[in-house]
This record gives sequence, structure tokens and C-alpha cells, in this order.
Amino acid sequence: MKLLPGVYQVAGPNVSHSFDATAYLLPAGDSLYLIDCGTPEGFAQIVDNIRSLGFDPSRLARIYATHGHYDHVGAAGLFAQAFGTQLYVHALDREQVETGDSERTSASLLYGASFPPTPVHGVIAQDDAFATDAGSWTILHTPGHSPGSCCFALDHAVGMRLLIAGDTLHGGYSPLIGSDEAAWRESLRRLTSLHFDCYTLGHTPPLLLCDADRRIASVVQSFANYYTPWFKDFVRTYPY
Repeated sequence: MKLLPGVYQVAGPNVSHSFDATAYLLPAGDSLYLIDCGTPEGFAQIVDNIRSLGFDPSRLARIYATHGHYDHVGAAGLFAQAFGTQLYVHALDREQVETGDSERTSASLLYGASFPPTPVHGVIAQDDAFATDAGSWTILHTPGHSPGSCCFALDHAVGMRLLIAGDTLHGGYSPLIGSDEAAWRESLRRLTSLHFDCYTLGHTPPLLLCDADRRIASVVQSFANYYTPWFKDFVRTYPY
């Protein structure tokens, strides 16, 4: 699904497998990049989605991770095997991905799965930048949901500023995955000090939310006001 010129959503609810977080395809000259890449369960459908948009998956050069969780980068090893795609993750989430820590990556906690140990080819950090056909991207390190959580800010060639928020907005909280409330509050404070025209997040059908500055400020108002212990995972059946 085309969200903006040069930005396509290829994974997520109603797009690939129900386990998959959102993933975005970014043409970059002769290469293709992904921001996140979904789970092994969704891998085949994501590849089909890329082909259906008219792109050759063999051009997939890099995956940039919003963070090191199963629903976001569980399929990275399959992309590496099939296409030689390299995975880039923030250093603070690197170990759990490379060792296959199924708890820390949320694989066993939410999906009843094991995280396949996956090589990380490079690390990303605050203010790192890269270019695609859509424009210039800047990485924002936004720890809280996980220590290595990142957002991606695009200064689009058409003049819009887009935020891909991953799970920094609306993500779940648990000490088992390294969540840190104080760090998260600071990350959210920094996001509200920046300007975005639109944003999208880690678990949604294809959409762009406009009036982004006010929307993000409203989300931040509700952060950690009242934790719920009744969150349902994605692997068991709940009759009610």
C-alpha cells in the first residue's frame, strides 16, 4: 500500500500476518530498504506484497529496525537468507536479537514463538541519517518500550515531515522486555518538541495520521496514567 511517494506499507494488520507489526518499503536508487520486516509467519506474504508493488525483493539491501522485537524483526534472518538483506538495530537491542532471547524480544511472551538468533550487520544511533527516493531520513533514539527503540523521521521531497513511530507511541510496557518508564517519558517529551505533519505507528492497517503534533501531544498526556494487567497476548484463545 502506497502511503506517500516512495513510502509503502508492506506488513501489518490486514496487510500480511496477524503477528506482524507494520513494515515499510523504501526505494533508494537501485536498492530497497525496509523499516522493520515482520515475523517468520508473515515473511512469504510480505515478499509477495513487495512484488505486487512492482519491486524485485532481490534488491532489498537493508532492514532498519525500530527495535529488536519478534513482530518487528523476527523475519530478518529469512530476508538475509533469501536476499542477503542486512539488519541494522540500535546497539541496546542488538544482543537480544543476535542471541535469540525469546523473552526479551517478546516472541515467547506474546506470540508463543522462539526468536531465531539473527546476525546484526550494523548499529543505528541518534541522528544517524540515510537517503531514499522519498527524501532524507533521520533516526531518533526513543528508549522506553525497549532500550533500543527508535523512530524514523522523514523530510519528504514533497515538503511533508513524516514520523514512523514504531512502538514508541502506543507500545506495551513490561520489565520483561526492558521497558523503562522514566526513559520513555523523556523520549515522548523530545517527540513533542519536534514538528511532524503526519505519523504512523507499529500496529495499524495502512494509514497516516495528520494533525500529528496535537495527536502526539494527546497520546503523551495519557502515557502511564493507569497500567492495565489485562492485556491479551496474540497466541492463546480468549473466550471473553
